[in-house]
Amino acid sequence: MFRFIMSLFSSPDSLLQVMSQRDIEESIEEGERIIIDEDGSASVNINSNEVHSDFTRHVNALKRA
Repeated sequence: MFRFIMSLFSSPDSLLQVMSQRDIEESIEEGERIIIDEDGSASVNINSNEVHSDFTRHVNALKRA
């Protein structure tokens, strides 16, 4: 058991799910809000309806301020 736990912490890369380009494309098509690629870079899915409504809400809040 101890070896198993140590193996998890000795290789943190094995805990991360690496997304291929196809996985990223599928996530965008499914409308996920945030995409994290294999390098750990996060990006916003501008095709997501939820992202559009969030952006509109924030712009309207700034207009009132």
